[in-house]
Formats: sequence, C-alpha cells, structure tokens
Amino acid sequence: MAAVSFSCPSCGGPMTLYAQGQSETVVCPSCGSVLDAQDPKHAVLSRYRARVNQDPTLPIGKRGKIRGEDFQILGYMARKVRYWGVDYRWGEYLLWNPFKGFRWLLESDGHWTFMTPVTDPPQEPGKRKVKAGSS
Repeated sequence: MAAVSFSCPSCGGPMTLYAQGQSETVVCPSCGSVLDAQDPKHAVLSRYRARVNQDPTLPIGKRGKIRGEDFQILGYMARKVRYWGVDYRWGEYLLWNPFKGFRWLLESDGHWTFMTPVTDPPQEPGKRKVKAGSS
C-alpha cells in the first residue's frame, strides 16, 4: 500500500496518509486538525485549540517486525489517567498489516505491550452466548 503525501488544508503543513482506503481520519502533526481521510480534498473535520506536546518515541510511518510479522505505525495517542491524585501516562501506537489488520502497541515507563483484538470475547458464566446478528 503506497503512502499519499499532501498539504494540510488548514495550515499547509506536510501530511502523509499511510493506509489510504483503510483510514477514516488523519491528524495534522503541525496544527492538530483532524482531516477526513476518505475525502479526496481531505476536508477539515475539527480543529484542536492546543496541540499536545508529547512526541512519540517511534515515528509515524515506521515499519518493523513484531513476533515475525510486518507492521507499520499509522498513528499515536498520548494517554493519561488520574488515580488517587497521581497522573499515569502512556502512549498507544496504531499498527497496520494488510493481512493481519490493526493492532495496538502500548508504551509505558519503558515497557511495551502488543495488543491483538479479541474476536470472540469471553462470556460470563451462566450467560447465553449471542451471535452477531441474532437476538
């Protein structure tokens, strides 16, 4: 899958869309505007008042192997939760493999966790399992 480069319609900054056809939105690294990745003109969906100044450890667009599989980093989110007055921060990378789909790579205090979506979530004991599309 080829990357598509263009200028942000909000600020003119350089943009790269790595998973065209799979991505719904793309965020400008310069101004923080959220753009419609499905629109050929990349219409601005929203603008942030302030940009988060936490750069990812791994660069967006970087390719690499995890457990022998190739993945490309498509996005990054800086996350935080406050618990009993203490802020806990971590980063989440959105990964893509055209054959395996999307995955998440989490980074927290130098520790890394590779997340695979659950396709058949566990059920509570005694609960009837409901298949998609049935009631």
